[in-house]
Formats: sequence, structure tokens, C-alpha cells
Amino acid sequence: MAETSGFVPGETAWFAVKQELRPGWHVFWVNPGDAGLPLELDWSLPQGFSAGEILHPAPEYIPVGPLASYAHEGAPVFLIPVTAPQDAQVGDVVDVAIDARWQICEEICVPEEGRFSFSVPVVETSTKDPKVQQIFSTARAALPDKLSKPVKFSVLGGDYVLQFSPPNEFSATNAFFFAEPEGLVEPSAPQTISLEDGAANIAMKPGWIDRYDGDALRGVLTFTDVGGGRRTFSLIADVPAPIVKPSDGGAIAQTQSTPDVLLLLVLAFLGGVILNVMPCVFPIVFIKAASFMRSAQKNSAAVRRDGVLYTAGVLATFLAVGGALLLLRAGGEQLGWGFHLQSPWVVALSAYVLFLVGLNLAGVFAIGESLAGSGETLAGKGGAAGSFFTGALAVVVAAPCIGPLLSAPIGAAILLPPAFGMLIFLALGLGLAAPYLVLSFAPGLGRLLPKPGGWMATFKQVLAFPVFAAAAYFLWVLSQQASTVGLGAVLAGLIFMAFAAWSFEYSRREGRGAFILRILSALAVLLAVAPLFRLEAAASAAQRVDKYGAMTAEPFSKEALDAYRASGVPVFVDFTAAWCVTCQLDKATIFSDSRLADAFSDKGIVFMVADWTVRDPEITMALESFGASGVPLYVYYAPGQTPHVFDIPLTKKAVREIVSAASL
Repeated sequence: MAETSGFVPGETAWFAVKQELRPGWHVFWVNPGDAGLPLELDWSLPQGFSAGEILHPAPEYIPVGPLASYAHEGAPVFLIPVTAPQDAQVGDVVDVAIDARWQICEEICVPEEGRFSFSVPVVETSTKDPKVQQIFSTARAALPDKLSKPVKFSVLGGDYVLQFSPPNEFSATNAFFFAEPEGLVEPSAPQTISLEDGAANIAMKPGWIDRYDGDALRGVLTFTDVGGGRRTFSLIADVPAPIVKPSDGGAIAQTQSTPDVLLLLVLAFLGGVILNVMPCVFPIVFIKAASFMRSAQKNSAAVRRDGVLYTAGVLATFLAVGGALLLLRAGGEQLGWGFHLQSPWVVALSAYVLFLVGLNLAGVFAIGESLAGSGETLAGKGGAAGSFFTGALAVVVAAPCIGPLLSAPIGAAILLPPAFGMLIFLALGLGLAAPYLVLSFAPGLGRLLPKPGGWMATFKQVLAFPVFAAAAYFLWVLSQQASTVGLGAVLAGLIFMAFAAWSFEYSRREGRGAFILRILSALAVLLAVAPLFRLEAAASAAQRVDKYGAMTAEPFSKEALDAYRASGVPVFVDFTAAWCVTCQLDKATIFSDSRLADAFSDKGIVFMVADWTVRDPEITMALESFGASGVPLYVYYAPGQTPHVFDIPLTKKAVREIVSAASL
């Protein structure tokens, strides 16, 4: 709401966002504490108009187990100043739009969003509605008072210390300083308050950040005064030099966090190793197996280099995809792992690449000795490039098979500071590359392999079929994402790709036709690739989930879910995607059970499918509310109870137990 009847040229008008929270729920301050997301507002204003920072009411300390939130309860009101330009024309009407995002928590946390739009006239003199003015007056009274006396900051004995002259009504009872910079101070750690020679001292435990480069430390001091009322003051301490975390505090923080980080790194590494036997990656492992068997007994140095380059391709691609994900999320994008496969053109391009690899293995064409780097010329340029490329390809096709063992480390990689996140992606890549890297550096293992012979050519052709199967899978994913016209264009593109491979191979022959064949091959590739840039995600969620296995399903909607829960209707939500192999396996086995479908119907359980095949910020935020960064995820909402998250892998027994306990 706006405080005044309109904008006055050159002056500042105030706006308020009021939230009315259910009992027990809270939203977050500027620094949310150990976890949480504060209110964010994206303003759409005409040129020349500018919105200032959000003014929060004084925060409250809310313990959450061993952690703590800095938050607001009840009905907090947030104030925002908006300044009109001096040349604003009286009589004009300003259209204002606000995209708001926030997180609300009780026992669970739910990301929410809203869009608000209204029109405000430009007037010569503004007026105020008494009822609206009362809301703004109450909001300003909830803001902390400014402490005019100087505040000093220092580092003493491993603690951060603020020293200031307290106001007359100051009492150490329930005193607490809410530091504004996130991570500078440990949110849940107790603070020591002391009074010496008329000065108040607040000693605080350092948080997780090692360095703070701000020129001032801002925060809010709260305490209970001698009369029993709650008082709040904003404090600003000058910081002439960067705040560097003291070594003893750092040792404490490291002791607490290192085991957790090491566990995540171990899980990421083991998950990467397991990816090698998943159906997405297995065809690529087949290719590397052929490479190893052909060259292990001839050129051990080349095999070692092949292993290093394959590992480099895996690591470089994992870091590139993981870095892009972290960078885009830092920019406000709602994305999770596998985000690149939510783009139809990436899926189509993956199908093209796998199709070409299959044609290469089948003997239709050759680049060097093999596109994947197998063959006797492994030490040559083509083999080196092929090894790196195969590693990169393994990462791209691994995304659909990111399984339950990897949900925790990838979720942590997204939420932790970027340096830790990239370290987790690095461990995941090392795990994926480890089996082949170890094999390439263990010459003794080569003696256990079959001796090279004529059978190798047949084996290489056999390997083409699992690769074709992987390409077919990506085409099926594309059929769930793109329009019929788009799918047809990609199928035609595969024909062009096949012609390009055939003509490229025949261009190796001598004669005048070789040059023409090369040109035709290049044109065919262009004709195949051109439609990819016009692909759009045309398939709606409703079309994809109408019939889900044996279940009658409806597409996920937060509004519909809230309505069902408010009416006491039990809801089972399946977070899935067409490119998630584990999801499709569960659909084909568990959710295709007609008896289970009948049980859902008898108990009145609504089966809701959150289809993440294409990008959907609402589903992304719903996943994040459960600490998940990808699919599958299965959640059951029983009436009046905390949502139940199923363990992965999902079993029919686990679902039946929930269904049998559901109330009629």
C-alpha cells in the first residue's frame, strides 16, 4: 500500500508491505540467521523513479533446535521509500508492479512469491488516509531507534566486541545484538554482555565468513528495559580496516564444520563412482572399455595419457556445469541440478551427439581412429581430443541418473558458499572418472584383459547399440518437452546427421567428388542443427501427467495443494522429470500398480505430479523447501500433519504403509 494519495515531483513517497502470519510461523530479517531467505522486492517503475532499501522491523531471536533464526512473527510491516523525479508531470499516472519473494517457516520452510500491481497518480500536493496512516505509524514505531552515541568495534580473545555508551534505559536483561552482515557472527551462539565504567560491551562468537570488507558494521540491539518493555536500537560501528576472523575462532568453526564437509565430499565421490554403472553413463563406459582393450597391451604411456585426458574432460565439464548453476542461482534464477536438460535444444543436441557416436562405433564413418579416442593412434591429436570429449559427454548424459546418494551433496553444493560448492562438484567428477583413471595407471590389469584380435571390430559395433539406446532415450525426453513440429524437425535432423556422416566418410576417397561431398556433409550438419535454436518447451504439465502409470494424476500447483490441505484432503506429490531415469523406473514399476491406484482412490488421496521436465520456478522452490536440489522426491501430506518425505529408493511397501494409515 502507498502512504499518500500520489507522488509529488522530486519528493519521496513511502510504501508498505504488510504480512499477516499464522501463529507459530515466521519470516526473516535482513540477516536470516542460520538459514532462511529475507523478503525480496523487484520493482517495475518508470524511468526516473527509484525504490530504496527495505526497512525491516526489529528482529526477534527464534531458536530452532541448535540453530537460530533472526525473524519476524505476527504481522510485520516493511517500509520502502520511492522517490519521484523532479520532472514528473502532475496529472500523469504511474503504473507500479512489484515481484515479491519470501520464505516462511514453522517446522517446515516454504518459499512463497506474489505479484502486486497498482497505479499511483502524480499530484501537486499529496494527502494521507487516516486508516492507512495508522499502519505506517505502527510500522515506524516497530523500527529500531537510532543510537546517536559512538560505537567501537574490536577483536579481543577470539571474540568480536562492540563497545558503546548505553542509553539511559539500558538493561542487560535479554540483551542481544543482531549483526546485519550474514555469517559475520555465529547466530545461535550466546553473547556476553558487560557494563564497565559506564560503557557496555557485547562479545560475540565469529561466524563462518573469514573476512568482512565493509566500512561499517550495522545491526540492531534489543533488550528488556527496567520497566519490562522491549527496546530496540540500531547500532553502526565504523570499521577502518577489514575484519579478519581470529585464528582461535577459526579453529572452533573448522572443528565444527570439517566433518560435515568431509562427509559430503565422500558421498559425492562415492556417488560419482556409482554413476558409472547407471544406464545413462554405461554406454560411454562401454566406449572407454573398447578403447582400453585395444590399446592397453600395446602402449601403456598412451593409455595413461588417455586416462588423464578423460578425467580432465569429466572435471572440466562438472566444474563448468556446476559453476554455471551456482552463478545463475546467485543471479536469482530458480534452478536445480539437471537444469541444462530442461532446455529442449540441449536435449536434442545430446541426442545428435550420441547418435553420431553410435554411427562412428557402427563403422559408418571415422574421425581419426574413433570419435571417442580408441584405437592405435591414441597418442595422436585425434585420440587426445576424443578422450577429453568422452569425459565431457559422460557428464552431460549423467545428469538424468543423479540418484539419491547424490541428493545431499548436490543440495549442499547449491546452498553452501561457492568455494565449498565447487569442491563438491570436483569430488563428484573425480568419483565418475576414478575407475577408468585407476585402470589406466595399473598396467598389471591389462594382462587380465582379452588379447586384441579380429573380435574387437565386432565388439566395437556391438557397443553402438547401447549408445543408440541412449540417443533414443533423449528423443523420448524431447517428446515430453517440445511440440510435435519440433520433434519432427529433430527427427529429420537425425537423417541429415546420418547423411553428413556417410558423405564425410566417402569424401576420404580421392577424386573430384571428395570436395563436393565435404560441402554436402557440412550443409547437412547445418540443416540438422538450425532447428534446435527455435525449439520451445511446448508440452504442458497437464498433458504430461494426465495419466501417470496406473494413477489418475493432476499437475502440481501450490495453490491447489494449499486448498486440498485446508480442506483436509490427503495429497501425495511426486516430483519427477522425463529426463530422470530413476523417476521413470518408479513410474513403470510402483505407480503402474493398479492395486495401489485403487487404494489411493479408495482412501481419497489426491495424486499430484510436479513435472520438472522443463523449467518451473514454482516446482524448484517446492523442492528447495525440503532441502532437495533435484528429482526424484516423494512427499505425502496427511491432513493436519507435517509432510512425510519418503526415503529413496522408493518402495511399494513404503507407499502402501502410508496409504493404509490414511483416514477415509
